[in-house]
Formats: sequence, structure tokens, C-alpha cells
Amino acid sequence: MIVAYPSVMARALGVVLLSALLVGCSATVPGIAVPVPNPTFPEPPPRTAEVLLGDLASVDPCGQVEPADVAAFGEASVAPVESFDHCLLKVSTGGAVLDVVAGGLDRVLHEAVFDGPLVPYKELRIVEIRGGSVQCQRGLVFADLVALNVTVDNYSDVDVAATRLCEVADVVVRAVADRVLAGDVEHRRFAAKSLGPVHACRGLSDATVARLPGLAGSRAWPYPAGHQCRWSPDGTTTPPRVRVTYSVGTPTEPNGGNSKVEDVAGRPTVMSGLTTSSLVLCGAETTHIPFEDGLSELALVTVALPTGAAVEDACAAARVVAAEVWAGLPK
Repeated sequence: MIVAYPSVMARALGVVLLSALLVGCSATVPGIAVPVPNPTFPEPPPRTAEVLLGDLASVDPCGQVEPADVAAFGEASVAPVESFDHCLLKVSTGGAVLDVVAGGLDRVLHEAVFDGPLVPYKELRIVEIRGGSVQCQRGLVFADLVALNVTVDNYSDVDVAATRLCEVADVVVRAVADRVLAGDVEHRRFAAKSLGPVHACRGLSDATVARLPGLAGSRAWPYPAGHQCRWSPDGTTTPPRVRVTYSVGTPTEPNGGNSKVEDVAGRPTVMSGLTTSSLVLCGAETTHIPFEDGLSELALVTVALPTGAAVEDACAAARVVAAEVWAGLPK
């Protein structure tokens, strides 16, 4: 209901309000004036990975790169999908075939961890990492210290100058940055029972990890997209460590030697072990549901132990981990 005041009352009320304003203006208020935020123009959100990319688990990394990005270096094509997290381009240049991998996300705790200088690029930064004569790496760094990786490798017998590898990496990381900043980010729609939206850290308990050789006190280190999770005593990738990965690709064919099929938790599992100069490794892999183009979703467990350990010990640990992880896969 609207009440109509008499004109005299309205004028009297106006005089009272005016007097109050004038008194307020003449008074001296101690202190320092602080600007009031204008709600009409709020501060923009920080340029974090999630703000710019959206749901990290469903980002399609092959939507961030195109063969045309590297056409100046030679003939390029997108290779078959081999991961939820990155996209592979094959680039033929100077008789060599380069592998350009883009899209894998990682997070660091502080900037000092980066192995190279951070260079501003528009509203983001790019970390420059040189990998010697056969690799060059770049990272697109977001405000929350999540880095989107671009790596150029030369596995060919034909030499390619390291500077050339870095030229390719620079072009690709800037192309990715431009698309991300423009909001040109593609997302996958996962099938029912897909591993895509499943967080790898939730498949394995810290209590189980603590019972493995050298891994007491380990805590989970989640990767931003959730398709990988790592456990190690010091939080690094140095052995001993355990990793759970949900991926895409062609299932491993056992060779009957260091790679054999076993039953683990009721699922056919390929167990593969090997020893290198820096670690002892055993992996367990099981095929999940079909993906696309004849590929499959894969669940993988890897256990790495320091040199001097036995492959059998690493594989025994991998079986324990795989049994728990497999039991929790979508059914």
C-alpha cells in the first residue's frame, strides 16, 4: 500500500533530511578514507586453470592444438588418442619425425620448482625448459601454479637442432595459450561407466600404500585433471613411488617374457616388470570399456622401487595396489 503524505509534512520531512545532510558535511571525521568497492565492476577472478579451462577432467587436449599450428615446420597430423590428458602431433621436418605432446596438467607448490625462467605471455606465463639435444619443453602457467605442458621430442635417427625443437615448442604453447584465453576449450562427454570422471586418488587408500616396501608415511599427490595420482614418501617422483593412472590407448599385448597375463581381482591383468639403471619398475594394466576408433580405456598401476630391489617385489606390490584399484572401477 502507498501512503500519500500531506504536502506540509513532506516539506517538513525534506527540511529535516537536508539539515541532517548539512550537519554531516560540516563535521570532521578522523581517519583515512577507504574506497568502497564498486559492485558494478567487480574484480575479475584470478586466471586459474579451472577458471580458464572449466572442468579439468573433461578437457579434450586435442581441441587445443591443430596441425596448422606447426605447418611452417613441415607436414603435421594428429596421432591416435593415447591419453585422457594430452594430445600427440606428429611433425615431419628435415627428414625427422617429431613428437609434439600438448595438454598434460601438473601443479607445483611454488615457482622455485620450475626448471626454467617464467616469461609473461598476455595474462599468463610460460616457463621455458630445455631438455638437451633431443627434447624441448614449455609450460603454460596459470595463476594457481598449474602448468599445461608442451613437449617436443625427436626420437628419429635424424638430428634436429635443439633450437629448432624449441621453436616448435614456442609456437605450440602460444597457440594453446591464445585458444585458452579466448575461451576456445573443448570438453569430452564421457560414456557411462567411463574412467574419465573418476578421480584416481580415490581408488587407493593411504593405509594400503603404507604397507608397501619403503612407502610408509606416503601421501597422495593428485594431478589437476584427476586421471593420475602419485604416492611417495617425499612427494617427489623419486622411487619408491606408486602411481595410479586412468588412460586411453591400445591394450598391452603380453610377450610371455617380462609381460604376462594374470587374474587380479577377477580382471585379466597384464603384469610387466623391468630393471633400469635408476629404478626397478612393475606395472599392472587392465582394459576397461571401449573408447573410440578401436581404442580402449585403461587402468594402470605402476610401482617403482630403488635400484637393488627385486622386480618380483615391485610386482608383488603392484598386485596389491591393482587388486584394490580394480575393485573400485565403475561397473
